[in-house]
Amino acid sequence: MEENINRENVVSYYDEHIKFKVNDYVIVNPRVEGAWNTIKKFAPSNPSRILEVGCGMGSICNKMNKRWPNAQITGIDISTQSIQIAKALFANDKVSFIESILTPETFNEQFDLIIFMDVYEHIAVNDRSAVHAALAKNLKNKGKIILSVPTPANLKWSLINKPETMQPVDEHITFEVIGKLKADTGTEVILYELKNIWNVGDYAHVVLEKNDDFEAAFFSPKPVTATQRTARILNKLKWKFGSYYRKMYVRSKLK
Repeated sequence: MEENINRENVVSYYDEHIKFKVNDYVIVNPRVEGAWNTIKKFAPSNPSRILEVGCGMGSICNKMNKRWPNAQITGIDISTQSIQIAKALFANDKVSFIESILTPETFNEQFDLIIFMDVYEHIAVNDRSAVHAALAKNLKNKGKIILSVPTPANLKWSLINKPETMQPVDEHITFEVIGKLKADTGTEVILYELKNIWNVGDYAHVVLEKNDDFEAAFFSPKPVTATQRTARILNKLKWKFGSYYRKMYVRSKLK
């Protein structure tokens, strides 16, 4: 939304606002908890390497460490203060924090799961191509990207009614933006879901999955449960029974 953002100003902004991140951890923020519930639901079942971009003071990295204690988890953030606090609170032999931005040169390893929790909208449009290139390089096959973002309607309302809450970069994450992210990273969108955090539809959770064999992943026969089979049989019977009445209706009207 703003052009020619100075990086030092951005870093200074997040350094100054680290107290709000700490407060989110202490008090519990429904926006953070909502995103965490989506991460738990859609993350790979047993990730070995996880990256959180814009990790702040590391609270989500800490949650992921508790849920997947064998996973190697890396958090990166542009804020010096955030990384210092994250290291003091949550760093261990499985969780590390790096002061950095995400570019194709940042990491050589690949990750099963990459998280952007209320971060992707703060990436300037001109910087997206480098971030997308990094994701294409660093996301494993069958890996997932999970985003929590404010909806465009949320940002439009905030700009008018609460301009003091706007950050140095606050981009609208539209369907077109998600489509570009999908195309650049070689992923498929498997979830786009509106969430009601403080207002109706004020946040969206997006999950993308990388799969080099799309045909096999999405169209091969998959095992179904007895409950699913029963539901299919009952639905077929219901539709077949109803077809008799629909046929009679059509014939009566089209004589």
